[in-house]
Amino acid sequence: MSIVKMKKIVLTAVRSQKDELLRELMLLGCLELAEPEALLSDPRVAMIARPESSELEKYRDYSARITQALNIIRQYAPYKTSLFSSRPEVPVAEFLREDALSDCLGLADRLIEYDSRLKRLAVLETRENSVIESLLPWENMDIPLNSAGTRTTGFVFGAIPPSTDMAELDRALEEAVPEAQIFEISRDNEQLCISAVYLREKESAFYEFLRTVNFSASSLRTLSGVPRDNIARVKRHLEEISAESESIREKIINECQRRFDLQRASDYLETKIARAAAGEKLVATSSTVTLVGWIPASSENKLSEVMDRFTCAWELSEPAPEEYENVPVQLKNNALTSPLSMVTEMYSLPAYDGVDPNPLIAPFFVLFYGIMMSDVGYGLIMVLAALIVKRKKPRGSAKNFFNLLLMCGISTMVLGFATGSFFGDALQQIAGLLGGEFVLPYTPLLNPIADTQLILIGALALGGIQIIVGMAISFIKQTIDGHFPDAVFDVGSWWLLFAGIAVGALGGSWWVAAAGAAALVLTQGRSKPTIIGKFISGLASLYNITGYFGDILSYSRLMALMLAGGVIAQVFNTIAALTGSIVFFIPIFLVGHAMNLGLNLLGCYVHDLRLQCLEYFGKFYKDGGRPFNPLSINTKYVDVVCKDQ
Repeated sequence: MSIVKMKKIVLTAVRSQKDELLRELMLLGCLELAEPEALLSDPRVAMIARPESSELEKYRDYSARITQALNIIRQYAPYKTSLFSSRPEVPVAEFLREDALSDCLGLADRLIEYDSRLKRLAVLETRENSVIESLLPWENMDIPLNSAGTRTTGFVFGAIPPSTDMAELDRALEEAVPEAQIFEISRDNEQLCISAVYLREKESAFYEFLRTVNFSASSLRTLSGVPRDNIARVKRHLEEISAESESIREKIINECQRRFDLQRASDYLETKIARAAAGEKLVATSSTVTLVGWIPASSENKLSEVMDRFTCAWELSEPAPEEYENVPVQLKNNALTSPLSMVTEMYSLPAYDGVDPNPLIAPFFVLFYGIMMSDVGYGLIMVLAALIVKRKKPRGSAKNFFNLLLMCGISTMVLGFATGSFFGDALQQIAGLLGGEFVLPYTPLLNPIADTQLILIGALALGGIQIIVGMAISFIKQTIDGHFPDAVFDVGSWWLLFAGIAVGALGGSWWVAAAGAAALVLTQGRSKPTIIGKFISGLASLYNITGYFGDILSYSRLMALMLAGGVIAQVFNTIAALTGSIVFFIPIFLVGHAMNLGLNLLGCYVHDLRLQCLEYFGKFYKDGGRPFNPLSINTKYVDVVCKDQ
């Protein structure tokens, strides 16, 4: 339960062994490569070495093609995935084989081409459907669309407003241009389609008349043949498009049977990308490559066994204090404290020279969560849900989440037993509906409604204890780091003041509190250069006592959420019982408690997280750590099984 000790490694190997070296380091999975700037900043190294090149872009392109193909498969042949579904296992030797990659890339390219062709066909289908929609109003016109008339007569067709009366239009045309005639082709709510013939010598007068009736010429004159022939031609083309699209879809569905091959290729390419990216962190000469990185001290023997198979030289060293901010952080915890990693990582990893907070917040986090939920029924649901999911063997953050849910569920049940709450007062209400009476077989330690003041005092006391523990951790850490005087001045002085206030409040002398205040005034400004500055800073530090009291008051939320959750549960039970029937009681009970449980699950987590990150961490925690990210095999679709597993 600590921050894993890291060592810095500088390794130089024969350049011809670079690929095999990176492969073995990836299988080892315990070395993080650092950027090569530190080496290249040395002018002597920069004269003979340069950053190593790699095929990173090529593999990224391969990966993008495989990913696009998988998305196409998901689109045309959807498949269900589950957060907890098991992944197929692949031996590492088979997984790292490259001979199947070219075949998978060919498959991916075919799928991409199929998808591209389908998209082009869809655009073409849309365009042809648009043509049909434009032609249908003219279906009954027997004159070719591209006809311009004869030498002496002109022909035009188009649309006018649908409200136009044809009889009035004919009379107006007879008066204006008797040498022309208009024919109605079709009419709908949007337009009145007409065609017209006219003498060419009267063309100007005829078009002036058309302008007065808001005539709009059709854009279909670019087509040849009569409309019905064009409609038939376009429909045949649409049938061809549909047939070709269906054929391509069948080809895609047939290729979907090789989905697993593409998934394995995707995972394989991710390893190639990781190795290529690692290769770019190497510094190379004509015959050697050099890397700088970080490795857990406990993995030194495993690294030595691998390095013995290569022609190389390497050196391990302890990081210097000025390098601590660059050292990656890895936490080592047991089954009880590992679930708290999700809480720590949500805030920030500790600095390399800081303290692992997981074992320090575990008891407080779980206890506080149980206090705020404090219901046997809710806790039982949490425990059962966690146990059911754990049977599916979740991984990573999901595993930590459900382990934490299990621990908090147990705490909720214990505190719920102490308060006698089982879905509020559900047992009593159900017994009343059935004509009986339910009495708990034991006397609860607390009644959230009647013992509100006692619960508040207990919550504040727990807050004071956690804050004192946080200060104690800071005291111990400073002492271990060789800063014992600072620990006494910055922490011990406050303890003396707190102890004095407690003694005075209990009727004793206030001289202890005065001594604590004097110690703060005399020590908190010690970094200032002048005596006046030291005194003013020391005097101002006394104001921080309001911050400590404010922090302690924050823990009143433990009482508030316990009371709120319990009261809301009882309100839903009372509303359900007012129906006077167990039949109506059950749905109201289920809906009400589902809402209350959902709100409390999130609310208690958020408030518990706030107490840890703000009130508790502020007393000792040094954040800013960077997570340890070793070169390793990270897969999405398959589990790679190594020989020693």
